[in-house]
Amino acid sequence: MKARGMMLLCLLLVGCDQPNDTQLRLDASRQLQWTIDTNPLRADCENIARGREWLTQRTLKQLETRGCQNVLRSASETNFITTAIYRHSMTIVCGSIRGKSFTGTELNRRFVYSSEEKALVIEPMSDQDKTRFEGQKSLQQLQDDFNRQTTQYCQ
Repeated sequence: MKARGMMLLCLLLVGCDQPNDTQLRLDASRQLQWTIDTNPLRADCENIARGREWLTQRTLKQLETRGCQNVLRSASETNFITTAIYRHSMTIVCGSIRGKSFTGTELNRRFVYSSEEKALVIEPMSDQDKTRFEGQKSLQQLQDDFNRQTTQYCQ
C-alpha cells in the first residue's frame, strides 16, 4: 500500500517543477527590469537629463549626441505589449515592450527570454545596444542574430 501511495505521489508530482505561464512571464518581466535598469548608458543619460521631464533644446541635443534616444528611461515606465510562450527543446518567452526614451520618444522593442538559461535578449536598435561581448559585431550582425533567434524559437 505504501509503495502504491508513493508511486501515485511521484506520478502526480511529475511536471510540477516546470514553471507555469504566469511564472514564466513574471521571470521575463524581472529580467527585463534588471536589463533596462542596469544598462550602463542609462546612467550617463540620467546624468544629462537629471530626472527632468521637460528638457531644453541644449539638453535634448546632448542626449541625442550620446544616443539616449535609443535608451529606455525606466523599467517601471515600460509595458509589455505582447508575450507568447513557446516550448521547443527549451521554454522561451517572446514578446514586445513599449516605453519612453530619455528624449521622450516612444520605443518599441522585441525580446526573447529563455527561462532555463535565465538569458534575455532585447532587439538591438543602435550601437549602444552592444554589450562588451558583442563589441566586434556590427549592428547589422546583431540584428541578424536576433532575427535568427526569433525565427528559431518564437514560432
